[in-house]
Amino acid sequence: MLCFSEPAASPVPPQSDVYRMLHDNRNEPTQPRQSGSFRVLQELVNDDDRPAGTRSVRAPVTKVHGGAGSTQKMPLCDKCGSGIVGAVVKARDKHRHPECFVCADCNLNLKQKGYFFVEGELYCEIHARARMRPPEGYDTVTLYPKA
Repeated sequence: MLCFSEPAASPVPPQSDVYRMLHDNRNEPTQPRQSGSFRVLQELVNDDDRPAGTRSVRAPVTKVHGGAGSTQKMPLCDKCGSGIVGAVVKARDKHRHPECFVCADCNLNLKQKGYFFVEGELYCEIHARARMRPPEGYDTVTLYPKA
């Protein structure tokens, strides 16, 4: 509660509205002022019943999405045979885990290196060249696929 003491020499004339407001209600206790939005929030907190316009909300549930009646199959790794969840490397029709995308001879990871199919297996350039021997009188030429 705010209290004002009367100054010795009042700069506000006694007949003004400000003077009357300050001096007429000195002894009456007053409620603190609240904004309209604070009052609504206070009422919401104090009420036991849920106010109109609110609803209960449940946490989201992760669902496996599939088309209407179609089930999407998990790709199987061509090298290790297990299902692939997450990142998949696809080379031609073969799917592999990123860590299984390696040369069949030296196990060099072929990511960012380039790969070659020789008789259905993936190889690095060195081992692909070693496996492919051109006929007598021909040279080996590496052809890179178009991007």
